[in-house]
Amino acid sequence: MKLSMIAIATSAALSVSVFAADAKIQPIHEGYSDTAPYYEVDGKVISNTDIHANLWNPRGKTKDQIIERAIFLAEKYDLKRTEAQVNRAQKAQQDYTGSIVINSVMPSAVGIIGNTEQHYAKGLKRNRDAGMDLTSTTVFAFKGDGDMPILDRIDKSTKVINDLGMELVKNTDTIRQAKADGKMAVMFNSQGADYAIDDLEMIKKVKLKGLHAANFTYNRNNALAGGGTKQDMGVTDLGKKFIEHANANGVIVDVSHSSNQTAIDAAKYSKKPVLASHSNAAAVHNVSRNMSDEAIKAVGATGGAVCTTGVGLFLNPEGDASPERFAEHVEYTANLIGRDKTCFSTDYVHNIQDYYANFIGNVDVYPPEKGFGAPIANIAPENIWDVVAVLEDKYGWSKEDVRGFLGENLMRVYAANWS
Repeated sequence: MKLSMIAIATSAALSVSVFAADAKIQPIHEGYSDTAPYYEVDGKVISNTDIHANLWNPRGKTKDQIIERAIFLAEKYDLKRTEAQVNRAQKAQQDYTGSIVINSVMPSAVGIIGNTEQHYAKGLKRNRDAGMDLTSTTVFAFKGDGDMPILDRIDKSTKVINDLGMELVKNTDTIRQAKADGKMAVMFNSQGADYAIDDLEMIKKVKLKGLHAANFTYNRNNALAGGGTKQDMGVTDLGKKFIEHANANGVIVDVSHSSNQTAIDAAKYSKKPVLASHSNAAAVHNVSRNMSDEAIKAVGATGGAVCTTGVGLFLNPEGDASPERFAEHVEYTANLIGRDKTCFSTDYVHNIQDYYANFIGNVDVYPPEKGFGAPIANIAPENIWDVVAVLEDKYGWSKEDVRGFLGENLMRVYAANWS
């Protein structure tokens, strides 16, 4: 969820250029420091003093300083498109009126990262208005992402879905029927499964309430599998049992936020197609959150899919979330595993300022030394049509290719897991 995360892994060259003027006055300390104005770790320059720096250390800062940083970051979040680009996107949307359109990850549901019923309704309505037929919303990422238990989050979120006249997904027929009825369907996902570590029967409980896809862990290693931050372990013995329970209950095994080895192991042990619900290619932008070619191919080999995600942090060193840069990852993934195994996710946080204010200080999950907490842009639901235009105009995708990317590729993965 975006928790997908909000920040940018900058290169050494970019970091040094950002701080070049200040560095002439104040030297950059090599290695972590909580007192030096600037320090450098793995080519990334982080400021202890400048709230408007590209990377900023929130450790030991006041609540007011955190809020000021959150406001600064939130102002950078939304894309700006020209009139010509908007018109081209509108034409693309008209061309695919009858196609199934899916956003594979919208963070977040009620009770996670500060989301209220109002925030959740705002996000769902924006997805509906953008032309989504299905939006998968996150109800859990990691311990500490909210105080409300996961089952309560699902219940409160379901009420919002019902109040908006949307359909809670039971199977793929729900999605197609909702589209025929002019409604949007909604399902739940989890970006980590700490809630099931002590009781794997929780997988069945959340499935019965509409959670249809679950990741092992959110960035950090846990008892189930290795996370993307350290990239030093794969699926554990308990993780294998998690896969068995997921397969048995029709919950899609999701490997976004996990390590490359976890993705490879999951593909090996799962009897159903595996999904990377919001992941980009490390070969295009090499940060720990993105997937290696080997991991992408492993997911593809299961009949699964890899959904490119719109977080600037994971698209390029500049944090540019333009549809053009998004499409680079889609095309790269397609060249590795086929256009029929690509898909779309926004990971767009609809209460972004609150999110930043609540979580940029959580350095265990979002360490600035890994590039987290920098100003970035993010693809929004309506930008899916900008991406379609780029895929057609620049990369020559056919109507069939695009229909798969929009949703049919995911529908295939869903059907294989849910039947």
